[in-house]
Amino acid sequence: MAPLALISQLGLTMVGSILLGLVIGLWLDAHFGTRPWATLICSLIGVLAGSVGVYRLIVTSISQATEEFQHDKPSKQDDEEQFR
Repeated sequence: MAPLALISQLGLTMVGSILLGLVIGLWLDAHFGTRPWATLICSLIGVLAGSVGVYRLIVTSISQATEEFQHDKPSKQDDEEQFR
């Protein structure tokens, strides 16, 4: 279930960031009459923020998996003690 949760979190992070940027851009365009510039700029900021968020999630996930692997893996010293 953990991989499915990670994939869902990655997708929601990316889509949520883009939609938030789009909504803010549309609101700015409607109030200041800057159509389509604020929408384009805010959408691009949303894509950038989503990409950074996805990158951070992946790095965190990889580091946690590495720590779990290192914790579960018996050390070389344990192997030597086993054969004594």
